[in-house]
Order: sequence, then C-alpha cells, then structure tokens
Amino acid sequence: MRNQTNYIYTDANRNELFKKTRVDKEDGSKSFYFEQSNGLKNMDGIDLILYRLPYLLKGIAAQETIFLVEGEKDVDKLMSKAIRSKTVIIATTSPGTLTWRTEWTDLLKNSNVVILYDYDKTGLKRKELLCSELYGKVKSLKVVDLPGNKYQEKHGPDITDWLNNGHTIAELLELVLHTPTYLPPGKLRTVSAEDLLTLQLPEREMLLMPFLPSQGLVLIVAKRGVGKTHIALGIAYAIASGGTFLNWTAPTPKRVLYLDGEMPAILMQERLQMLESMNQTKAAQQHLQIITPDLQEQAMPDLSTEHGRSMLEEYLINSDLIIIDNISCLFRSSSENEADSWQQAQEWALDLRRRGKSILFVHHAGKSGLQRGTSKREDILDSVLILKHPDDYKPEEGARFEISFSKARHFTGDDAKPFQAQLIYENEVYSWYISDTPENETIKQIANLKKEGNTIKEIEREMKLTKAQVELRLRKAKEHGLL
Repeated sequence: MRNQTNYIYTDANRNELFKKTRVDKEDGSKSFYFEQSNGLKNMDGIDLILYRLPYLLKGIAAQETIFLVEGEKDVDKLMSKAIRSKTVIIATTSPGTLTWRTEWTDLLKNSNVVILYDYDKTGLKRKELLCSELYGKVKSLKVVDLPGNKYQEKHGPDITDWLNNGHTIAELLELVLHTPTYLPPGKLRTVSAEDLLTLQLPEREMLLMPFLPSQGLVLIVAKRGVGKTHIALGIAYAIASGGTFLNWTAPTPKRVLYLDGEMPAILMQERLQMLESMNQTKAAQQHLQIITPDLQEQAMPDLSTEHGRSMLEEYLINSDLIIIDNISCLFRSSSENEADSWQQAQEWALDLRRRGKSILFVHHAGKSGLQRGTSKREDILDSVLILKHPDDYKPEEGARFEISFSKARHFTGDDAKPFQAQLIYENEVYSWYISDTPENETIKQIANLKKEGNTIKEIEREMKLTKAQVELRLRKAKEHGLL
C-alpha cells in the first residue's frame, strides 16, 4: 500500500497556488509530483514560492530566526513540536531540494538564518548550495550539526528523525545558541574592537565557586591513591545537586557527565552512596550521568581518537560539565610526554568550550607531585588543583590531603588559599573535616608576630627560619590580606 501526503503552498494571502504530493512506496523509496490548484499536474505559469509563506513573512517581520530544512515534513514537524513546547519556531523549505532563487535570498536578507540539513549525499549538496547562496547576504547564517545523526549515502537522518529519537526543541535551541556563525572553509573570523564591546555574549556563570566557570577547563593532579576520584566525584555531585563540597559551592544544579576510566562499578556505587549520605541536597534526577567500564559491553572510548570522541557525542549535548577521570585511561593512544600528542585533545576541549561546555580533567602526578607529561596541557586551563599528602600523613588515616592551586585564573585571596581535607567516619556517618595547611598556620603566626612589632631578625629566631623564608611568608601574608 502506498501512503500519500499533500503539502499545500499558498501565497501571502493564503490562496492555494499548488500542492506537492509525497508518495511513500512499499519498498521504502519515495516520489513527488506537483499539482496546480486548478488540477493541472504541471507547474506551467506558476511562480515557485517558499513553503508556509504566510508564517515565514510574519516571522521575518517579527525578526524571528528562520530555520531552513530540506523537506516539507520537516517544516511541519519542527513548527508543530515548537507549538507543543510553547516556543516560536519559523521554518521553511523550497519546492525542489536543489532549487534556490535570488528573490528568496532577498526575502531573508534581514534575518538570522539556521540551516538544518539531511545527513546524506543530497543533503550535503543542498547545504553547500544554501551556504553559497546565503553567506554574506543575510543578517547571520548558522549551520547546525545534530548530534547522533550519522551520514549515509541515501535516505540519511534529518531533523524529523532527530526529534523522533527523543531530542527536544530546547536541545535544538541550545545547539543553535552555541553554534558559531557560518564561515566558508579557510576563512578566519574577525571582529572590530567596537563590535566586540557591543557583542551580546552569554554570561559566564559559575558551576562551582570559585574556580569552575561555565565554559571552563580545569585540571586535578595527584599521585595515585591520594584522593583524585574522591574530589572529582564530590565536585560532580555538588554541581549536579546545586550543593556544596569542601570549601566550594554550586549556585544552581547543572548537568554532569562523569567518564570513569578505571574504577570498579561496585566501588563507584559505594562512593556515590557515601556522597548521598553526606548531602542534604540530592542530585536532581538525570543530572549526574556516569559512564564506567564495568557496565560496558566494549572497551571505554579512546578519546585520543576521532572515533572515541564521536562515541560520546550524543551524551555531550545534555551536559554542562564533562569530567574525564582520568587522562591516562581515557586518552590511551596519546604519549604523555609529547606535547604534540595533546593537540587533538586540546582542540576537542576548545571545541566543547565553544559549545558552552566545561571540562574537568583528572590526571596522575609524577614523582615531583606535579602532572605527568607535557606542561602544554596547562596553557588553555582556567585552574589547576594539586592534591598531595601532608608531610606527616600516615596510611591508616585514609583520605587526607592538602589542596592547592598551581594556576588560579580570575580568583585570588582566600579563595585561592591552600587547605587540608580529611574524610572522617564517626558514628556510622561520613563527613569531610576542613582545616588550614601547616604552611597557612606558619604564615598566620608570622603575620601576627609582625603585627606585634617584631623585626624580621626576631621572627627568624622565634620561628627558626631563614631571612628568605620569613620574607617569602610575609609576602604571602600580604597576598592573603593578613597584613
């Protein structure tokens, strides 16, 4: 049995000019034919117009963004889905897939235009045609990629398939927001200082105060067994719940994707149970998503390869923060000691940042206590957290470590001060105990001695330190606002 669908093309006054009929055949193929309003099955003497022209004209007048899709069914699906979502979307298409007219470009010249293309050979040709016709001739032009849609030679997925697969209008609008304006291949984007000053950019809110902003790139470094995953999971839970962890606060709940490279699932479960028991604010449902090795039917993706990164793409769209725990396990093909091997990961991280995402990397420290491998990783980072055991640490103490910032962009003073954290288990209840580091205590003592009027020589004798050591700590005391 063949299914037929009619798409009516009307003029600006809603008078029918012609209809386009889609015929879906039993073998999965489809065909189209046109019919004038007078019944003639040809287009002789008929001016071609864009689909849903009255809505399009109204949207242009209201300065709405105009979505160009390939098929009439996509227009209908997109606009009806938007109505159910109580959102305004204006979409249109041309009667022929590879047909475009100069007058249609003129019609859209003052509009922000978004192209949604089909993921097949014809769809890519149409995308190239529209970009060629519209670039530089409309107010702005974006070409939006739909995560999860995979290319195939014929009958590739489109926006209708994407929405039918459970994606939402809100997700689409977020994609549009974070998609840069279209530039032809090989062209660089420039902006004048005057335009940059007036450019309306999304505010950079904080995911976790004071060090993890939206579109932020952060690194946690520690030797094995110090507590990197304790910290990373605690951060994940706090951000997913809009709660607190250690000295840090998440203003509002955000969506977190946690990529675990090596922890057994049972241990991950125990850590999450512990976090939930310590937090009055629970993580919102679906706000914390975890990909962990034991629950996979295949190896975890190798993020140093394009294939590995593409495996994550469908999960990234709904994530505000992506946690990579850890670099060694999840960037397996990279050589840790070669700067060039980090280049692909860096480009991926910067691309995610352009799309509005934040990334928290977890990495093993070398013998020095600093990160293993190339320091080039730090070039693009906002903050670097160093975890290490205190000098008087004993293994029976469990998770006890000092936290300091070796890089702190955009925050200073008390927010950037090192501190000590210890996981305590008393009366069947877990809690974190926070205290100053011994170094901070020394700085406070020296600051107090200076306030009492002691000379540097007198402080040297009292604290059993050299002149250089005293002067260094006096400078730190001033940085911390103690003097």
